[in-house]
Amino acid sequence: MPGRLEPFINNYTYHVFNKTLNSQRIFDDYNCETFLTAVGYYRSSKARVSLSHFKRMPPNFQQELLNITSQSKFFRIEILAYCLMPTHYHFLLRQKQTSGIPKFMADLGNSFTKYHNIKNGKNGPLFIPRFKAERVVTEAQLKHVCRYIYLNPYSGKLVPYIAELENYKWSSFKEYLYKDKLFLSNPELVMKLFGNDPVRFKKFVFDQADYQKSFEYIKYAEKWLR
Repeated sequence: MPGRLEPFINNYTYHVFNKTLNSQRIFDDYNCETFLTAVGYYRSSKARVSLSHFKRMPPNFQQELLNITSQSKFFRIEILAYCLMPTHYHFLLRQKQTSGIPKFMADLGNSFTKYHNIKNGKNGPLFIPRFKAERVVTEAQLKHVCRYIYLNPYSGKLVPYIAELENYKWSSFKEYLYKDKLFLSNPELVMKLFGNDPVRFKKFVFDQADYQKSFEYIKYAEKWLR
């Protein structure tokens, strides 16, 4: 498979997307939790054994490795935002180490595919072979892409009312609104554009909810989903 025309550059931010082959609806609650566990593990360059092997380690060895992989200085990517949908997922990632994004995506995809195939007695690929990625250059783009990611459950009709969006379990939206909910994301880069005010950020997201169901939004989304 030929390489990408545009390489990933350290300290740049990218909207990263992938979806399942044949639009398989794999991301139920249990699989979402398993997937996010893998996300947290493989973001570290020190995750040098597979997650499945890690889970078979004695508890003391697991804790020793976790003490290393949880240190942000070893992160090859920084997760600014994420959202899981039944057939696909979105990340807003900042590359911290050379080739950090492609290595993270390869490890994550291989790990979750292996888990899914063993669990369901299948074989072969689960996701499309090459994930999509678009560099985020301006502050306006950063705000727009973050909002687009967080509105996915509403525009995709997984939550019927916009007010329920912050209760959607499988995105980092709640991590932006409540500091005690921080899990995988680092909201700092985006939130400083809103004066670190979660009320302002929430209003910004909600005010565009109807637009995201519009024809213009559909045209934007098609380039990711096709």
